[in-house]
Amino acid sequence: MKEFMIKNLKNLNLNILEGIHIKTPKALLIHVHGIGSHFQEVYKCEDSLEYKDRLFKSSDIKSFAVELHGHGKSEGLRCSIDRFDDLVDDMYCLIIYLKNNGFSNLPIFIIAESMGGAVAIRYNIKYQFETQIKGYILLSPLCGIDDRLKPNPVIISILMCLSHYIPTYKALNTTNKMKTEFHNMEYLELKDACKFSYHDKMRLNTARECYYISLWINDYGHLFNAPLFLLHGLSDTITNPEQSIKFYNTVPNKIKDIYLPKDKDHSLLIKENEYDKHPYIILNKIHYWINKLLID
Repeated sequence: MKEFMIKNLKNLNLNILEGIHIKTPKALLIHVHGIGSHFQEVYKCEDSLEYKDRLFKSSDIKSFAVELHGHGKSEGLRCSIDRFDDLVDDMYCLIIYLKNNGFSNLPIFIIAESMGGAVAIRYNIKYQFETQIKGYILLSPLCGIDDRLKPNPVIISILMCLSHYIPTYKALNTTNKMKTEFHNMEYLELKDACKFSYHDKMRLNTARECYYISLWINDYGHLFNAPLFLLHGLSDTITNPEQSIKFYNTVPNKIKDIYLPKDKDHSLLIKENEYDKHPYIILNKIHYWINKLLID
């Protein structure tokens, strides 16, 4: 993968990963990661950017991925979110960069996972009329946080208050709780060993912004209006599939599809074991959905 830097609106360097060269691409696919994550190679599987890039290249769809500020090789305090819209603006900077550098006439799709899903939803509502995204693929999007990850309401109120005084303080053990979601121990060990993954406690400002954006989507998600393919495992214990379904049902666009596999958790593209074919099935569903929109 080719990597290069662009500046975001706060003059921080964002690391961009570019897929295999395609002489005449028919569309662009922008990949957006989740909280504490990145697009550096960790585990060779369907979840890796290289695998997805090769898959979509077979249909002349060119991939780009953005490592949001504070993540991966991008600049910024690790996994610190002062304002959720700053992440949205990171994605905006990449899309404007691409439109100004030879890709202005190509349809653009966004594929976003977990917190990246909330970034994509907010992006659509904030920038859709300006940048005209062709379609959105959201995997386990942050439309709501699972109640098992939340403290009780009194503690939430206290933490929200503290987040304005000591915003970057590492207070919440959410990162370790999220690890229990993974069943693939080989993947988890490699992820833990990767220097680009965030391993520490969650910062107060990050927890605040993720919590507030989930509330915002609950109130204003109906303003999202674009072709949508939403995929969410019904056994997810990190982001709430019921809130994703609620969001999906409020989307007015007639071009929308939803896939809700039973007994599947948050990381839909990580194999549970060597016999698990579900990540392959999911990527093929996404591949088909994008191609169908390009034909229609």
